[in-house]
Amino acid sequence: MNKMQTEKLITPFAHALQHEHGVWGLIDQMKAVTHFLDEELERDRIRNLGIADASFLRKFGAKGTYAAQWLEAQGVVIPTRPNSWAQAADGSLALRLGNSEFLIEDVPGGTSCDRLAQACAGARGVYPVPHVEASFVISGHAVQALFSEVCSIDLTHASLGAQDVVMTQFAGVSVVLIRQDLKEEESLYRLWCDSSYGSYLWEVIAGIAHEHKGGPVGIGRYFASCP
Repeated sequence: MNKMQTEKLITPFAHALQHEHGVWGLIDQMKAVTHFLDEELERDRIRNLGIADASFLRKFGAKGTYAAQWLEAQGVVIPTRPNSWAQAADGSLALRLGNSEFLIEDVPGGTSCDRLAQACAGARGVYPVPHVEASFVISGHAVQALFSEVCSIDLTHASLGAQDVVMTQFAGVSVVLIRQDLKEEESLYRLWCDSSYGSYLWEVIAGIAHEHKGGPVGIGRYFASCP
């Protein structure tokens, strides 16, 4: 295995996570921290301001005049309006970035993105878009305090619609953000950024989280199918 292949199998947060006391494992062929603390302490962090690494989730991107029709023909549930997202029955996500560009993200262990990448070859009016972003899960009572420190636009629950995709900046880094409502009065947020800024943004968010008695959380606390 060459150096580039090896790097692709390591979370983009690797540098930042060297400073955390975590247990490393392999999730969907990516080396990542599976958990940090005992379950009770991590549950407290989730309630206050938890941050988790979801970069291992496989992604597929497509754009072009016929991208929407092609994805639907492949069985993908896609959003009907620009800058919105939809969730399939298996939990996978489809984000519509503008009018004709899409980001698909698998659930843990999912194979849809690999299947789409193979099927896309030669498709008329459909162009693959590489996606290797760093990906966060963020939750807790202090999320709005975090947003107010790192972002200049209004991201309150009332302003960020349940199916909206927001493209903005966090601490000077371009990000894509959505809100997922789990149950009444409980939400988590998904955030993607260029992988080269992953460790920097992790350190910024984790630092603010610690101020609110939160911090890094194992991804298995959010996705039951993870270790």
